[in-house]
Amino acid sequence: MVISFYMAKRDLYDVLGIARNASADEIKKAHRKAVRQFHPDRNKNNPQAEEKFREAQEAYDILSDPQKRQNYDQFGHAGVGVGGAGPAEGGRDPFEQFRRAQRGAPRGNRQWQAGPNVSVEDFDFRDSGFGDIFEQFFGGGGAGASAGVRGGVRGGARGRPAPQRGADVEHPVTLTFEQAARGTKMAFQLDRDGRLQTIEVNIPPGVKDGSRIRMKGQGQQTNGEPGDLYIVTQVAPHPYFRREDLDIYLDVPISMYEAILGTKVEVPTLDGPVTVTFPPGTSSHAKLRIRGRGIERSGQKGDQLVVTKIIVPKDLDETEKNEIAGMAKKHPIDARADLPWR
Repeated sequence: MVISFYMAKRDLYDVLGIARNASADEIKKAHRKAVRQFHPDRNKNNPQAEEKFREAQEAYDILSDPQKRQNYDQFGHAGVGVGGAGPAEGGRDPFEQFRRAQRGAPRGNRQWQAGPNVSVEDFDFRDSGFGDIFEQFFGGGGAGASAGVRGGVRGGARGRPAPQRGADVEHPVTLTFEQAARGTKMAFQLDRDGRLQTIEVNIPPGVKDGSRIRMKGQGQQTNGEPGDLYIVTQVAPHPYFRREDLDIYLDVPISMYEAILGTKVEVPTLDGPVTVTFPPGTSSHAKLRIRGRGIERSGQKGDQLVVTKIIVPKDLDETEKNEIAGMAKKHPIDARADLPWR
């Protein structure tokens, strides 16, 4: 039996900090904000954060469901019961066996690992709709079962509660530049029905800020289909690398003399140092390409581009300035010949 965390009878709209006429989009945004703010992994020294996290999850589960929300607006907590829609009073929950099969009995401190049901969605905030619960529960169902759901028959036998899909859950993680580029494996704890459970997930290479890794069926559990878990990635900036699509850029300063005469410089890459040859006459902002040292993603791999920054000497005396002026007359350069306004 799923035990709710609304024993204190707090108003669900107050829990999410929204008005009673809030739209579905406002409810979703408030839930995401609360999850990020009160997640136990971010508030290890705040004993009240875990309770607020569970409250936010329960509030979203009820207010994001139109029927549950209508019942709550009319009758308050009594309209949804302590844990939302559940089995009829005094009866056996007919979906308990299905829930346990979805979760994997027995309950306890289990581990989840990313498998075939994991996908990455960049800046994709789609909601997963209801699956055909009858098809899953009765092993395929039929046209009549599917039509019954679409036509508004939301339960099985008369008096049996309608199965409700669990809420999707978001969990933010911060990655280093290297972890995002090459992928990594992470383990963290997630609240499930008031219990912290360890989740292990493989972060694929190439994710970026805002990438959403979907773990199907790993969200909130109710009396029907479980929701999904979304791992939302945040990538910390690198001290000298920067990313553009699948390419990595690195600024490398060279002296004016090295630019004129040419030089070799050892530069870092994500896969170890590489020696780059700057040919004689290299201009500032020239880009030298190191193939295959960029970001990996979906079987593709970008390049690393070395961008030159030419450093000129300072505090020249008059003799040196005259020597350079003579060189300029001997080898004139129209540096602005290709500008669009000329």
